[in-house]
Amino acid sequence: MKKINSVHNMKQFFEQDTVSLAKNLLGKLILVKKNNELLGGYIVETEAYLGVVDRACHGFEGKLTPKVEALFGKAGTVYIYTMHTHKMLNIVSCEEGNPQAVLIRGIEPVINIERMIENRGKEGILISNGPGKLTKAMGIGDMFNKSKICEITKKFHKVSKKSIYDIENMQENILYIDFENSKIPKNIESSARIGIPNKGIWTEKELRYFVAGNKYVSGMKKSEFKDECWK
Repeated sequence: MKKINSVHNMKQFFEQDTVSLAKNLLGKLILVKKNNELLGGYIVETEAYLGVVDRACHGFEGKLTPKVEALFGKAGTVYIYTMHTHKMLNIVSCEEGNPQAVLIRGIEPVINIERMIENRGKEGILISNGPGKLTKAMGIGDMFNKSKICEITKKFHKVSKKSIYDIENMQENILYIDFENSKIPKNIESSARIGIPNKGIWTEKELRYFVAGNKYVSGMKKSEFKDECWK
């Protein structure tokens, strides 16, 4: 798995093909500053959406509407949409105008878990073992749509040192990815995407990726939990 060691490689990281990005985002430490507090967790589950050919993708057939405008943006753009009142967090991949993205489906909370519990009204794995759960836990909403995670990540690395964050100089309502303090999964597994009925071959394509045995993966059975999921 590709490891990002320099800010110069970050633009290239987000521009990689969508399937590779979906896999390589697993283990990345995603952060957000809300009300002058920092919240964060390791990404443990993703889904790839492959643009104009993918019947389950909002960019299918290249139809550009105001609601999906962010999806057609540059790699590293945040795309937020609403499903059944829940906010869905996506990160755009590939080149501008190619509407592909990765849906973040689950995180393992590590920073300010108490605030996430308060935001969710739930404890344990229910804090963030699903796409709508993690956005509520971290306070991610429509205000994040069209923000540029790639550009902000570059700026963030200029003011960070090891695992100490310069919170005062971090912007509110912006997503950060801390590559330096991320983890590497022991094993990555795949399956068909969740909740994609009646989309022909795209219903069954294995475009969902997750950290094997991590209890914060949505739908993970207790019998499949593993104590050590990271290298």
